[in-house]
Amino acid sequence: MNIAVSPTAEGSSGRAQVQWSLRWENELQLADHAELAEFFRKSYGPTGAFNAQPFERSRSWAGARPELRVIGYDARGVAAHIGLLRRFIKVG
Repeated sequence: MNIAVSPTAEGSSGRAQVQWSLRWENELQLADHAELAEFFRKSYGPTGAFNAQPFERSRSWAGARPELRVIGYDARGVAAHIGLLRRFIKVG
């Protein structure tokens, strides 16, 4: 399921527009995981090498693997990411 929400051209504010994509985990290819892993290493690396370590070797998740991802792309590649994971809770 891919949904493009906004155009990739720059808006009147001069900032690059973000194009959003809604993707199930099983729709992602190895290249997608590699691109996401690079985004996370760049994002978490400045906070310490330990924080970027889970994203080595094209791994695009740190703990539990998301089922659904919302990925924002701009002219330079991945610009934003939201990972969704269902948890089932038994009450009683």
